[in-house]
Amino acid sequence: MKNVLVIDDDEKICWAFEQFLESEGYAPSIANNAEEGLRRIASDKPDVVLLDVKLPGMSGLEALGEIKAHHPWIIVVIITAYDDVETTIEAMRLQAFDFVPKPIDLELVKSVLERAFRTQSVRSTLPMEIVDDSLTARPMHRLVGKSSEMREIYKLIGVMASNTMTVLIEGETGTGKDLVARAIHVGSERKEKPFVPVDCGALPDELLESELFGYEAGAFTGAKAEGKPGRFELANGGTLFLDEVSNMSPALQVKLLRVLQAQEIERLGGTRTLKVDVRVIAATNQELGEMVRLGKFRDDLYYRFKRIALHLPPLRGRQEDIPLLITHFLQLIQDELGKPIRGISKEGMKLLQDYAWPGNVRELENCVRSAATLCRANVILPDDLPPEVRTGHSAGTTDAAQLETSLKSMLQNMTKTAIAENRKGLYEEVVAMLDRALIELVLDEFSGNHSKTAELLGMSRTTLIKKIKQQNDNE
Repeated sequence: MKNVLVIDDDEKICWAFEQFLESEGYAPSIANNAEEGLRRIASDKPDVVLLDVKLPGMSGLEALGEIKAHHPWIIVVIITAYDDVETTIEAMRLQAFDFVPKPIDLELVKSVLERAFRTQSVRSTLPMEIVDDSLTARPMHRLVGKSSEMREIYKLIGVMASNTMTVLIEGETGTGKDLVARAIHVGSERKEKPFVPVDCGALPDELLESELFGYEAGAFTGAKAEGKPGRFELANGGTLFLDEVSNMSPALQVKLLRVLQAQEIERLGGTRTLKVDVRVIAATNQELGEMVRLGKFRDDLYYRFKRIALHLPPLRGRQEDIPLLITHFLQLIQDELGKPIRGISKEGMKLLQDYAWPGNVRELENCVRSAATLCRANVILPDDLPPEVRTGHSAGTTDAAQLETSLKSMLQNMTKTAIAENRKGLYEEVVAMLDRALIELVLDEFSGNHSKTAELLGMSRTTLIKKIKQQNDNE
C-alpha cells in the first residue's frame, strides 16, 4: 500500500484529502500540525508527505527542513495558499518535490502523486543520496509572476541555488536573465559573498579579457601603475554572472574554459597563478546550440555551461503575469515620480495584455514608467500609453524585423562556412532546412493533423505527405 501523510491544520481539507486519497487507492494518515507530523513520519515512515506551509507552531518550511535532514528519502509536496515566489523558491531549494497551490486542484494532486511514486520506485534502486541541510536562508528576489511558466522557473531557481554547478540562462532580451541569476546567488550558500556581473557584449575583446582576469602593472599601454584585479578575483567565494556570453571571441572562450576547469587565473602580464572559488552563471539571448553547429561557439564551453540550463519564457507567452508586473512597476516608480498612481483603466490594461511585447518585461517596465509620468491624474488611461501599444501595429512589424535580422545573421554564417569548406548547393540546403523546420512546427501545432497543416501551409495534403516522405528518406 502506498502511504501518504497529510500535514494540514484545516480539518475540512484533511477530510477531503482523506476521501480523495482512499478513492485513489492510497493509505492516508492525518496530522494537524508539524510536530505531530514529524512524530508520525518517525513512526509510520510514509512514502509521500503533503505538507501545508502555514501551520500553528513550527511552519511547513521549517518542518520540510527537518524532514529532509532526518528522512531524506521521503518525498514532500508543499501545499499552500501562500503561493508567492519566495515560498516557492525556498521550498524547492529545501528539496521539496513539487509545489501545489490552494484552492486544491485534485487532478493536479493526482498527477503529482503519480509522478512522486514513480520517482520513489526508481530511487529505491539507487544508492542513498547525500543531503545538504545547511541551506536555510530565505532568498530575496524581484521576479514577478504566478503563471505556470514562471512557477517552473522559481522551482528551477530553488534547485539551482542548492548546488554550485555552472548555469546557463537562455531567453530573449528583456526577459529578466539578470534577475534570475541574482535570485540563484541570493538563494545559495554564497549569498554573503559578492555577486559580480559582466556584460560581455558591452566591451571589446581586449578590454573584456583584462576586465575578467585583471592585469599587472605595465601589462599594456595605459595600464594602471599598481595593476588591477579582475572580476574573477572580485567574485572570489561568490558568483560571477557573464551576460551575453555569446559575444566572446574564440580565443577568450578558450581561456574561460581553462579557468572553469582549473579554477585558476593569471592576470594579463603576470606570471603568478591565482586560485579562485567562483560559481559562474552565463546568460545569452542567442541560440548557443546553433552557434556551436555553425562553428561560432566552442562546443566544450557550451556543454560546460549547459550542465544546468534554464530557458526564460517571453512575456507574450505569459500574459496573465502582465497585471502583476504592472502593479510591481507602479510600486517601484511612485516614489521617483512623487505622486501616487492608483492603477490603470480596464481599457488600458486590455491594450497592454493584447500587445506582443517584443522587448519583453524590460519594454513593459519602460512603458509603465512613461505612462505613469505622462498621466495627468492618478490613473493611467489608454491615451497615456505609447502609440505602438494603443494600435498594436508595430508589434508584428518588430517581430518580422527581428525574424529577418536573425535569418540574415544565420544565413551569413552558413554562407561563410560554405565558402570556407568550398561546398556547393547552398540554396537547396537552406530551402530544405527551412522547409523541414516549418513543416515540423506546424505539424506539432496541429498535433500531427496533415489536413490542417496542409491548409495552413497552402499546399495539398498529397504534396505535404510527399514532402514529409522525402524528408524522412533523406535522413
